[in-house]
Amino acid sequence: MWYRRLFEKLTPASCVALGTDYYGKTIPETDADELLDAYTGAGGNVIDTAHVYSDYLPGEKHMSEKVIGRWMRSTGLRDRVILCTKGGFPEIGDMHASRISYRNIRADLQESLECLQADHVDIYWLHRDAPDVPVEEIAGWMDEFHRSGAFTYWGVSNWKHGRIGEIREYCLKNGLEPPACSQIKWSCAVPNPGSAGDDTLAEMDAEEHGWYLSHPMPVFAYSSQAKGFFWKLLRDENGAFADPGGKAGKRYYNEENIARYAQLEALSEDTGLSPGQLSIAWMTRPGSIPVVPIIGARTVAQLSDSLAGAGMISGSAIAGKADLFRRDRL
Repeated sequence: MWYRRLFEKLTPASCVALGTDYYGKTIPETDADELLDAYTGAGGNVIDTAHVYSDYLPGEKHMSEKVIGRWMRSTGLRDRVILCTKGGFPEIGDMHASRISYRNIRADLQESLECLQADHVDIYWLHRDAPDVPVEEIAGWMDEFHRSGAFTYWGVSNWKHGRIGEIREYCLKNGLEPPACSQIKWSCAVPNPGSAGDDTLAEMDAEEHGWYLSHPMPVFAYSSQAKGFFWKLLRDENGAFADPGGKAGKRYYNEENIARYAQLEALSEDTGLSPGQLSIAWMTRPGSIPVVPIIGARTVAQLSDSLAGAGMISGSAIAGKADLFRRDRL
């Protein structure tokens, strides 16, 4: 595992973060504990959760945070991880019913700390934007929570670059704590337009990518494995690529991604890594946006396979070997 110092007040971050959605529900707590043990055992130290994770399923609320809290308490590893959680997710069942308000964020933040059994988190994310709420109001709330000691840094998840630039400028002009990082949907695979079915998501496109290249800030990329597209894409008996089906096929099966797979496949001979593993390393290529891919897994075997893509080789080791690995490639 290799690391970068992305934040002055935090320990250097491992090159990949562990995503923890569905912990305590479709991923039972014992399995989640094994994944957390395997990830930290391999050197990973960035754990990404959210107050809403697992709440879309029946049963006890906020299970992902509670599972992580119990795991940190039993292992004593709280001080060795960069703990990240998110609040302000819309009302479940209506993604346009915004919960970005002082009262909701304060309640989510306090509940998150209780579930995580922590006195603070290292990075606290606003899980969605509410474009009708002035940045001046949001900046004031977040600066107050920061000064209370509830989090070391705060960031924005699923915000467009225009709003990020606006709130950062306002904070810097007024002596407030600005957002330090961003979460956005991004992978080596180019998504089919509209295939995510949620217009409140922010996806990396040419305009967003250009802004991040000219305004460098750490990016935590979710859906970084593109639903496993580069692991699932196979050739048929005639050597032609076939639609892998499922969400991977629906969202990512297109000519651009087939061409990208062919480049990754060719690189496999040089590196010994699979196209899927190389697609994670692609995100860490030098000179590009400072990015931490968030990877998810249901089994330790899946996790180990994903870690090999970035944990054992960085994008710098592949730079120059393929056009796909140019710093400016989206």
